[in-house]
Amino acid sequence: MGLYKIEAIVLRRRNLGEADRLVTVLSRSRGKLVLVARGARRPRSRLGGRLEPPTRFRALVAEGRTLDVVSQVEVLDAHAVLRSDLERMGSTAVVLEMADRALADRHPHPDVYGLLRDALALLGGGHECAGLWFAARLLALTGHRPTVSRCPACGQRVRGAASWSNVLGGCVHATCSSADPRAVPAAPGAMALLRFLLDAQPSAVRRLVPASSVRSSVAGLLFGYAEACWETRLRSPAVVRALSVV
Repeated sequence: MGLYKIEAIVLRRRNLGEADRLVTVLSRSRGKLVLVARGARRPRSRLGGRLEPPTRFRALVAEGRTLDVVSQVEVLDAHAVLRSDLERMGSTAVVLEMADRALADRHPHPDVYGLLRDALALLGGGHECAGLWFAARLLALTGHRPTVSRCPACGQRVRGAASWSNVLGGCVHATCSSADPRAVPAAPGAMALLRFLLDAQPSAVRRLVPASSVRSSVAGLLFGYAEACWETRLRSPAVVRALSVV
């Protein structure tokens, strides 16, 4: 049985048997992994509290027949501030779920690992566009970069009023929206923000303070597009929306 070391971020965890826990993590060198934490649910276990989302850690992992087993965990950043209020918890849940849904198991993607690490740091600093930036960059890094400058229907540069089509792959002229009956109008300023987010560096995201209506519009477009690309249903954005109404 072989051993290896990883640096990783916990995406989610679930119970296994009477005392164990399954932990889904995104590692820098080995991609997304599902690991077993033996005895993590026992009261005196040193593993349980160290493997909560979205903790970043180093660990020694033993290869198993079906699932690898994690041990000797060193916490690098517990991200405690991300559990301090509902808004941060909700935004963090969205980011972690998107990372989980976007990636296949055991396919290294160090760029996405770095993106997630930076996004969590931005969320911890209270930067309101961190989640949107992560979603936009994640789509681009995984081969699903949306079209935001030229209309995929007519090929012309998009100016003024625009619509969004998941089927056509992004922004279309309002006059071309009939090419996709499900195309939705984009709020004024949404396309400009999205263009910026697709290539922005973390330092630039810290300075962003867009109107809430623009943020909401971009969030709806990005999450809907991600669901179409990955053929899945994201649960966290709906929960966040429900909490914001309460």
